[in-house]
Amino acid sequence: MLRIRLIGQPSLERDGRPVPGLRGHKTWAVLGRLARSPEAVSRQALVDELFGEADDPMGALRWALAELRRGTGLVDTFWGNPVSFTPGDETTVDVLEVAAGVITDSIPEGRFLEGIDVKGSPGFESWLLVERQRVDGEMLSALRQATLRALSGRDFDRAVTLAGAMLRQAPFEESSHVLLVKALASSGDPDAAVRQAEASEAMFTAELGVTASPAIRAAARPAIAGPVPGVSVRASAVSLCDAGLAALSAGAADAGIECLRGASAAAEASGDKELLGRCLTELGTALVHSIRGYDDEGAVILATAVDLATAAGAEQIAAKALSELAYVDVLAGRRTSAAEYLKAAGELTADDPALTAALAGFEAMNLSDWGKLEAGAEQFSTAVELSRSAGAVRRETWNLGLGARTLFLLGRLDEAIEWTDQSCELAGRDRWTAFRPWPESWLAHIRLARGDDPGAVREAAEGTFALARQLQDPCWEGLAAKTIGLTHLAEGERETALEWMKNAGTLCRRVTDSYIWIEVDAFLAEAQAALEVGDTDRAEAVARRAVEVAARGSMDGLMDRALRLLDATA
Repeated sequence: MLRIRLIGQPSLERDGRPVPGLRGHKTWAVLGRLARSPEAVSRQALVDELFGEADDPMGALRWALAELRRGTGLVDTFWGNPVSFTPGDETTVDVLEVAAGVITDSIPEGRFLEGIDVKGSPGFESWLLVERQRVDGEMLSALRQATLRALSGRDFDRAVTLAGAMLRQAPFEESSHVLLVKALASSGDPDAAVRQAEASEAMFTAELGVTASPAIRAAARPAIAGPVPGVSVRASAVSLCDAGLAALSAGAADAGIECLRGASAAAEASGDKELLGRCLTELGTALVHSIRGYDDEGAVILATAVDLATAAGAEQIAAKALSELAYVDVLAGRRTSAAEYLKAAGELTADDPALTAALAGFEAMNLSDWGKLEAGAEQFSTAVELSRSAGAVRRETWNLGLGARTLFLLGRLDEAIEWTDQSCELAGRDRWTAFRPWPESWLAHIRLARGDDPGAVREAAEGTFALARQLQDPCWEGLAAKTIGLTHLAEGERETALEWMKNAGTLCRRVTDSYIWIEVDAFLAEAQAALEVGDTDRAEAVARRAVEVAARGSMDGLMDRALRLLDATA
């Protein structure tokens, strides 16, 4: 069995034992390029990217391919034109396993093609810059999913190991810290969980000069507290769950979540897996939607709910939990795992029209953020119709608002403004104030694109920004601030526009579970404004950061825009 390691320092193993590696950094570079390409790569493309400065470029490529056959022993591979690499049954490649969401006992650590230096190859260097971010994103997503599976399967030692690997891979992402603390707490070692929480908080203060969110410390609490003695636990669970949902509907998030935690504790004591699955689903959903920074704890609870509901045959409960896990991954840019959750949920939702409409909307959002705008727009149309058929007004409002953005990005402005108008009207009619900033902001984008007076657009946008601030929603605040910046840019007030764009990025990034698409969109707006001001250094730095985040979140459309901006700063 041949094992090819491309994450970290590249190496080869045969039957578990190291074998001599490949000669030449560019040979490893060719292998990495072929392994990560979904299609065969022409020899000319490989020459242009890697061997353009050689005296005999094609000859240099032939030598590298021969070295690949010699070093790997795959004598029937790496021939022809174009060149492809598809591992057989006796060959495994770590980077391909990670892309498929597979984490083996030997957890890869490090960066893609770490230490491989191919100077004088600008085309490959640009590809590698983006691809390393993609692999980082896939690695974190695979580790996250494996950690959630380990926690829900009560394999706590494995969960601690996986979460620790996440932390080493991304030490400055709170998600990694939250999952490690949660894994330690769930393993029955609350003291270790508290120590890790304290160490994480200290690291954020020392290294970044910021205060960690309360989600890290909150993750140290036991997964489910013990029930209150002397009370019918099943009746308590049902009553507390209903009370928690009522409190959430009334806007009392903290009280609602505490009721749902109590409901989950009572349900666990009752031994009723279906009831516990329901309570945990509602608790996980509340953590995702009702308070900022708790998506990771919510995901841990939702993954457990899926297992419990599935074991109890409660398909609708499992489907709802899966849909929320998908939503969390869409927001974070974990495209593949989001699609898998959506598929699994869709197989269980035949009898729930409202949930079917929600899944269609989440799938459309995932496609759109992925950069597949036409497919996203088509799916949003389906989602809107499903929402109407189900009588789900808020779901229709949401699908219209999110779909309007996709239509705007496609340049279909007449349709986009019709959808934003409908979304705004429904949000007002249903008193869904918390959602209004989204369609209002995109309405402002569309009006500017249609040539409306920027001053008039700004007057409405300032009202949207004020509402977003009152709601204390970082994503809405960032989007509305960016919109105001666009109105100043349209009037030639570049310095003022740049300040608003900087503010937009700061606002939307102040929590750990912000919507990653909005974050990158804010980066791009800031880079564009900096470029127009003439601050090319800032434009380059921000555009480069946008490339990194867009690549990790598989946002191909935004990444293309970021690369164009980066080229413009050269």
